[in-house]
Amino acid sequence: MTTDQALRWWRLAPWSRNPLMRATDRCDSVVAAVLITFVLIVVPFAAAFGTVTYTGLNERSHAELQTRHAQSAVLIDDPRQVVVADAPSRSPETQDRATAQWTAPDGTLRSTAVETTPGTQSGDTVTVWVDTNGNVVDEPRSGVQNAAIAVSAALTVWVAAAVCSLLLYSGVRWMNGRNRMRQWDREWKDLGRRPGWPVS
Repeated sequence: MTTDQALRWWRLAPWSRNPLMRATDRCDSVVAAVLITFVLIVVPFAAAFGTVTYTGLNERSHAELQTRHAQSAVLIDDPRQVVVADAPSRSPETQDRATAQWTAPDGTLRSTAVETTPGTQSGDTVTVWVDTNGNVVDEPRSGVQNAAIAVSAALTVWVAAAVCSLLLYSGVRWMNGRNRMRQWDREWKDLGRRPGWPVS
């Protein structure tokens, strides 16, 4: 921001004594100051929300680690490409998957389809996550993943507050602009009826 721009903003401050400054101008400045203050105040609240989210996710991960463990499984067939049904993009996505088999705690053989890396073939050993009964479960999130989710949650709160503030400020500016235009229109219409101001 240049010196001229900073001086212009200072002159538009609500406390400015400029007689040409209209009430709507002061209203715009007051709303802008209040909303900027609000957005800054939201920062520590968003950080606290992120911290609470991270703590909760970590506790959940620790609890899952008590009832889940990594299990070695053997691929019983070669990987094949399958279309991912729940892919986020519109274009179809494919993954290499193969059937992995392992022995559950009760001695029964369990199997499931797992995603494989390039170069994997039948007979290779992979890792699956299972619960105490040997059923397939999701791998508990790591601390890094929990931190990423918590940061995203905090940023979401702050961005939502900033966007709402911007929309509110834009709405106030639009309403005040409409009021100014109506006022100018009334004054222009009254111009020809004032003594000494003939309008041809």
